[in-house]
Order: sequence, then C-alpha cells, then structure tokens
Amino acid sequence: MRQYLIASMGILCMVLTGCEQEQVEPKPNERLVNAKLIESVNNLAIENAIVSQHTLFPYHFVQNGAELNELGQRDLGVLANHFVEHAGPLNVRRGSVSAEMYEARVNHVLDALKQAGVEAERIAISDGMPGGSGMPSENVVKILEKAQEAPATAGTIGTTGSGSITSGVR
Repeated sequence: MRQYLIASMGILCMVLTGCEQEQVEPKPNERLVNAKLIESVNNLAIENAIVSQHTLFPYHFVQNGAELNELGQRDLGVLANHFVEHAGPLNVRRGSVSAEMYEARVNHVLDALKQAGVEAERIAISDGMPGGSGMPSENVVKILEKAQEAPATAGTIGTTGSGSITSGVR
C-alpha cells in the first residue's frame, strides 16, 4: 500500500507541474510599433512643413465664412504651438473674398492664437506668399523663357486645307 501511495503522489506531482503555465511577458506587436513609428515621423514632417510655410490659404476656411475648417484648425494648432515659443510671420491669404470677409478671417485667426496662448506681438499677419525653400528665381526665368520659345501650335489639333486632321506636336 505504501508503494501505491508513493506512486500516486509522484504521478500527482508530475500532473500538477505539467499544468503550470509559464508566465511570459507579452511581446509588443512589432507591426504596430513600426506603424506608429512611421506615423510619428510623418506627422513630424507635416508639422515642419506647416511651420516652414506659415500660411493659411482660403481652403483652410469654411466656404464663404470666417471660421476655420478641420484642416485649418489642425494647421493653425501646429502654428500656434510654434508661435508660443518662436516669433515669426503668419500669412493669411485673402484669395477672392471681400475685404470684410478677409478682416473677419484674420480676426478669427488672432482670437484662436490668443486662446492658444500666443502673444499678439510674437506674430505679424499679412497676405504674403508662403515660406519655404521654394525655387531659385533663375530657374523660374528659364522655365518662362522655354515656355515662350515653344511653338504656338504645340499640342493643338486642327485640319489642313484638304480636310485632313493634323497635330501641332512636331
């Protein structure tokens, strides 16, 4: 009987240790980590571009209104975060709106910046061109000169005196 009891206890111990689960630290999902890292880098690049351009365009506003749309709110938020610590220019492009609407848009932007903690003297608002590296003026002149040198008929389709169709591309 004693051997039966010892054998039973041994089997019981083996069964119980076999049921014990190993405590493993969960590994982070590498795909999720990579996706978040790429998203973070992309967001930083977008924010740097917004700050470099420092311009709100008519498409940042509600159609025929002074309020910012969702894109305008996001871009102004990025600019506000920048202007809290760094002074600089802010361009609000007028586009084709009336002087009254443009003034209302500028006032709306100023109010939003004030609410974000930006001191008014840290920014200079104008209807200026966007910032950024742009293109050297020599390249613009060359492009315009080449455009003027191109034949006036390039890319046009017409008919000859005999009625056949011709292409202006040579």
